[in-house]
Amino acid sequence: MRVAVNTGVGLAGEANQAASGAKSAAASGAAGNRSSDTAQLSTDQARVQSLLEQVNSVPEIRREKVAALGKAVRDGTYQVEPEQTADALIAEMFARSAA
Repeated sequence: MRVAVNTGVGLAGEANQAASGAKSAAASGAAGNRSSDTAQLSTDQARVQSLLEQVNSVPEIRREKVAALGKAVRDGTYQVEPEQTADALIAEMFARSAA
């Protein structure tokens, strides 16, 4: 009985080729999935510009409201319920912990 030394190499080579083929098939399948994903951006520049102008026209500080609240505080007529204060503090704590 004679044992061929190259027989094991051939099998290992075939196994490597099969594994290599499976990897390349998986890679091409993954690449195929990526190519099917699409993103569409709005090309309606006029609408975007209109919305931007609307946002920019709103003042960051509503001066009338600030003035009215300041007057109420100075006059001593500004009333806040304790529950409102507690709710605002808790909401602020949650907002900071989430950020």
